[in-house]
Amino acid sequence: MDRPVGKWPPGQRADCDVAASCPASGERFYRALVENTGDILTILDRNGTVIFQNPAVRHLLAMTEEAFTGKSAGDFIHPDDRDRIQRRIAECAASPGSEFVEVLRLSHRNGSWRRVETRARNLLNDPNVAGILCVSRDVTEAHQLEHQLREAEQLARFGHWRWVKGEPAPKWSRGVARILGLDEDGLPAGGDWYEHLLHSDDSDELLSKFLDAFETHEPVTCVTRFRSGDGGFRHIKTHAYTEVDAFGEVGALVGVAEDVTEEMEAAAALKASEAKYRFMTEQATDVVAHYDAKSRMMFISPAVESILGRSVEEFVGKPVPEELIHPEDFPRIRDAFLQCVTTGEPVQIDYRFLHKDGHFIWLETTMRRAVDADGKRMAEVVGVTRDISDRKRYEIDLLDARERAEAANRTKSRFLANMSHELRTPLNAIIGFSEILRMQMFGELGHPRYNEYAQLINESGALLLDLISDILDMSKIEAGKYELHVEELDAALMIDSCVRLVRGRAEENTIQLAKKIDCAAGGKIMADERAVKQILLNLLSNSIKFTPAHGTVTVEAIASEDWVRFVVRDTGRGIPADQIARLGQPFEQIVTDAALAKQGTGLGLALVRSLAELHGGKMKIESEPGTGTTVVIEIPKVPHCRIEFDSAVPAPSRVISGSESAKLAAS
Repeated sequence: MDRPVGKWPPGQRADCDVAASCPASGERFYRALVENTGDILTILDRNGTVIFQNPAVRHLLAMTEEAFTGKSAGDFIHPDDRDRIQRRIAECAASPGSEFVEVLRLSHRNGSWRRVETRARNLLNDPNVAGILCVSRDVTEAHQLEHQLREAEQLARFGHWRWVKGEPAPKWSRGVARILGLDEDGLPAGGDWYEHLLHSDDSDELLSKFLDAFETHEPVTCVTRFRSGDGGFRHIKTHAYTEVDAFGEVGALVGVAEDVTEEMEAAAALKASEAKYRFMTEQATDVVAHYDAKSRMMFISPAVESILGRSVEEFVGKPVPEELIHPEDFPRIRDAFLQCVTTGEPVQIDYRFLHKDGHFIWLETTMRRAVDADGKRMAEVVGVTRDISDRKRYEIDLLDARERAEAANRTKSRFLANMSHELRTPLNAIIGFSEILRMQMFGELGHPRYNEYAQLINESGALLLDLISDILDMSKIEAGKYELHVEELDAALMIDSCVRLVRGRAEENTIQLAKKIDCAAGGKIMADERAVKQILLNLLSNSIKFTPAHGTVTVEAIASEDWVRFVVRDTGRGIPADQIARLGQPFEQIVTDAALAKQGTGLGLALVRSLAELHGGKMKIESEPGTGTTVVIEIPKVPHCRIEFDSAVPAPSRVISGSESAKLAAS
């Protein structure tokens, strides 16, 4: 007959022949022991299937015996442990009477894992058991405590040890091995352990304290040097206490080993640093002073004698003397000191201080809150002071020179802006009269060379006028006298007009001109017509000039809700990335062809940028050598300056000066 699942195995009853009258001699007694023990008792067949499970599994894993019986033990073992345990079960089943002990994880009903220590024994040949008996004990909490102890040892850089009386050496934890950079197996276990592990100057001291503790029961605290794995030594602070047995005798010495190497080295370094810094402070050319919260000087370095001609004794123990600081500067230095004390922020201030011989010298003092040995800021202040009289004189001279240069530049700009009419008038006359000669308005000139010369005069004058106009326009912008005549413009019409003006030159160079208009959002802008045309013509002329024959120049207008973007793109030489930042600055040219470099002053893109910015817009250049250049101009549909219209007149244009536009933009 088959054995009932989860029931007491047949034959597993005690034949108590010792004393028939003993109340604990019988199947009920042993059944009660098995059913009430806190350990899990499991019987497996040779294939690892559970054939019996005692009730202890209910408390440990919150599952019934029926949940286990008839199933493979591997179903309840953690996947990382399963292969190892099943292999050990198979090995045990193959050897009658063999045993093994393993720590494994079993699944709990709530989904967690409980760690158990299982001792298994092959009793397949015992007719009373006929299986592999497994006794499992819950060690989850013990494992967690051990894990936490190891983590604490690692984080706090300490280890523990235990020296049982009568044994040759202490038993060291993994933490001790870690702080020494050794393997656990590398720690000495013989009676001469101290000779291998301790510095020769410290071994006798520590060993004698340990031996005394066995006799006196007194705790031990000391710092000694332990040999580390790299051949050096670590400073280890040892705390040890005695463990007393039931007879009142010391049975073991238990201790904690803490790595204090960094602290010992820091203390030694601090001591050396204090000596070094005191030497540096006393020898420094700058004055180093230490103030309390009420500005009394607790220390001042001897450099005060060479800088101020005054002795150290005049300052130590006294507040900063107000009568020695220039009256105009004292309130500033007083406020700076209070700011440093209250906020803890470093403060730097320059001021005038009265020298011993009666003249004021310029000093610069940097103050910061003092820090104590624990790194905490105190209310005291450390100040470092140096003589900056020479630097102050240089700064004053430099400021005067700068003001003179700026005044000269403003005078130049005003002169050019005011002389624009006087400079343009004679050029207009030259161009006009040469035009009359070229067109022979009053009859034949009599010689074909006159016509050629008149043509040269006309072209040279026109070029000179363009150059001077660019210079004058830049001067007006710099002087804030460039006036914007704002009116409503159509972006598409502006492009058409400019393309017509440069088409002839493009055709002469066999360059294709293309235009794209994407103004679905509306291409109307409020801008100065002359300025916008100058922007587009400068960009188109540049692209045609720097694009080789059979190339393409494209001009686009793209409208958004608030902006109109003009894009001029060419297939020319391109510009190196590190040179793009130079473009847009007056008189800057980036041309490798000397013939092209002579055809302009480098003001074209500077004017484009300035005119765009006067409208509240901006310029952007994108280029790569060999692939061409793209210049993007964004102009707001409504200028950044406020425009007021007379309600009686429908939308007239208003003249806006460059200076007014700049002021309104800043606001």
